[in-house]
Amino acid sequence: MRHERPLRTPARPGSVRDLIDRDDVEVLVRAFYRDAATDDLLGPVFEAAGVDWAAHLDTLTRFWAWQLLGERGYEGNPLRAHEPIDERVPFTDAHFERWLTLFVTTVDEHFAGPTADAAKQRAAKMAHALRRLLRGREAGGGEPVTVHLPATTRRAG
Repeated sequence: MRHERPLRTPARPGSVRDLIDRDDVEVLVRAFYRDAATDDLLGPVFEAAGVDWAAHLDTLTRFWAWQLLGERGYEGNPLRAHEPIDERVPFTDAHFERWLTLFVTTVDEHFAGPTADAAKQRAAKMAHALRRLLRGREAGGGEPVTVHLPATTRRAG
């Protein structure tokens, strides 16, 4: 396993495009979770959860296709789904920060455009909401969420 993987730009500059369909979402989900599952900090969480990867990747692809493309098909509560594992392996600020950094880096490695930007924003909001929920602080719907994305090394094309 590894903890810190260097942030990098796409192998072929200029070859990156926006997320436009479910196949793109699946590329994002598979690339991200491959890195997250082998990460020194995040990997043990997935191991402790006993993740069924085939089912989990399908669920996550449906979730992100719903979030980014408006496709129906995801059912569930992603925030509440994390409570049982947090009881076994409590999530720390480092877990949330690493998850978001890996997600943003993965998006930037593969995609660029408005939907890619939306993916990063939604991931940041999700991390914030999950952290708040697991710490026992449910906020009212009117509470503003300030999104802080980690910096990446992507260069403007």
